[in-house]
Amino acid sequence: MFRVSQEIRLNTSSNAEVTRYSNTTNADSENDCIFGKYQRTPDADAYPTENPLVLVAPELTDPSKVQLLHFPNGALRINSEIDFTIKRNGVKGNFEVKVESPAGMNIVTPLQIVDPERLRVNFCLKEAGLYKVHIKCNSVPLPKSPFIIISICGEPESNVRKMELPIFKSDASCVTHRGLGLTHISLDEKNEFTVDGSAAGNNMLFVGIFGPKGQCDEVVIKHTGNNVYKITYEVRDSGDYLLVAKWGDEHIPGSPFQLSAM
Repeated sequence: MFRVSQEIRLNTSSNAEVTRYSNTTNADSENDCIFGKYQRTPDADAYPTENPLVLVAPELTDPSKVQLLHFPNGALRINSEIDFTIKRNGVKGNFEVKVESPAGMNIVTPLQIVDPERLRVNFCLKEAGLYKVHIKCNSVPLPKSPFIIISICGEPESNVRKMELPIFKSDASCVTHRGLGLTHISLDEKNEFTVDGSAAGNNMLFVGIFGPKGQCDEVVIKHTGNNVYKITYEVRDSGDYLLVAKWGDEHIPGSPFQLSAM
């Protein structure tokens, strides 16, 4: 807000009338006026008795430059410790991280300064379900925020018997997909999409859908031949869903997909 100083004349006989200062020799007019310097705000109708409010805008921010290092991928067990790094890449400003638990509680997570370019984020998954990590810089959300973390119940990793899978020669980046079931969800209806791995080599397709109340009620994967699959699923609860599709151990392009059912 800009302020200017100017010569003005206050007419005491009319209370509200304000005119610009001008020289006059009329004695009667001088008796009715108080001359002096007053500060005013442009387009203001009255002179405030308090200092004006000064608004400070944050520095322009390009959040697309910010990187998240070591952010977890896939499902994690309860009580797992989350530890990742925010790299500024020259972006100035204040960062804010809020973790939304499966129960809907928002917790502001303190940030540890590693160096001028890096901030460390650390918290623990206390319950099973879908966690949302909201990250902002100068009140501007980062692209793809909120970031999703899934916490599941299960035995410790050391007690789980691992089954060794054969080694496949494949490239998940060559998998293609199409269908409305990857862009939006219709409640209580069959949602469909197709995954084409014909150009991605030999491997297995894994599809999982996680929603507000856990795993999706029904997911059907049908192989139609030549590594082309038709997937149908049905959900009954509104809210946010995470759809994961992997070709072997690797995500297909676009996975995980963030969807909403209204």
